[in-house]
Amino acid sequence: MLAMLRTLRTLALYEGSIVPQARAEIRRWSTVAETIPDPVLRAHATAAIAADTDNAEAVTAFAAFASRSRRRTTIELLVAHQLLADYVDVLGERVCCDRLADGLRIGSALPAAVARPGDPLDLDPLGDDGGYLAALVSACRDRLWRLPAAATVAGRAQAAAVRWGEGLAHSHTAAHGEALAQVEAWSAEQDGCAGYAWWEIAAGSNSNLAIAALLAAAADPATTARDAARIEAAYWPHVCAMSTLLDSLVDCERDAVSGDFSFVSHYAGADAARAGIVAAASRSLGAVSTLRHSHTHAMIVCGVAAYYAAAAERGSLAAQVAPSVVEALRPAVTPIAAALRAQRRLAGRSSPAARA
Repeated sequence: MLAMLRTLRTLALYEGSIVPQARAEIRRWSTVAETIPDPVLRAHATAAIAADTDNAEAVTAFAAFASRSRRRTTIELLVAHQLLADYVDVLGERVCCDRLADGLRIGSALPAAVARPGDPLDLDPLGDDGGYLAALVSACRDRLWRLPAAATVAGRAQAAAVRWGEGLAHSHTAAHGEALAQVEAWSAEQDGCAGYAWWEIAAGSNSNLAIAALLAAAADPATTARDAARIEAAYWPHVCAMSTLLDSLVDCERDAVSGDFSFVSHYAGADAARAGIVAAASRSLGAVSTLRHSHTHAMIVCGVAAYYAAAAERGSLAAQVAPSVVEALRPAVTPIAAALRAQRRLAGRSSPAARA
């Protein structure tokens, strides 16, 4: 009962206060994206925001760590960083997917976003974006360094962002058969990944959850260097791998048709995919259980799993695998699942359709 009450309080804070502020920030950046001079870059930027709005809203759940006085700054930071992530991702996937060097250059915006505001800003926007990429990077820097523990988390966030940018670039070029060996070799070089296959490591490098968790920790003046190290070790590779593998799982049939790179396709079959993703989920929950604010971290892990389970289409591989992932997270997932069901029922009753 206590866990349920804590979950309901956190969900109420998220839905009632955090999400409205996040949506306002997303709308503001959408307006900026619409002014990009280059029509190709403008199309990619606006499409990324439209397609990935849920990502930008979801990542602001980390703002629950922040005090009320620092929450708006934290939300603005998390939204800007997620929009930057989605924009870099779509450029890497659609503009320079066959050129690793270009992918690495655009990916350099990710570590730049957690540098100090006065540090040099050397970006390659891949065209005339009217300063959009630089504006996102500058916004991240500005908001991060307003937070009390920015210096404590910055080094680890920087290293995680370098890994993230490299992982994205290698994964984008891996759709081309000749580049697959490069992503395998790059994955083998990553530290702290014992027990994970190369494609699971590559998947983890495509998630920014480790960085988001560190950025949110900057809002807590009590965050220590030891806390930052433990956050990084919990999210990388465990939570990051789980998140991207579930995303790949939901998209695997579509990726097979489009020819996009699929992490999940490298499993030997449904049973192997189930075993791999369940293991990542179990390790994720165990890893976050020792962190400060462990309840909220556990909610994020369970919420990720529940989100993708709900997105599984009938008859898909995800429909076969995702329920086992959710089951592996019990009993921790039980209160959040129940709270989400209650929330949906309440939303249904309060909707115009329900009242009609």
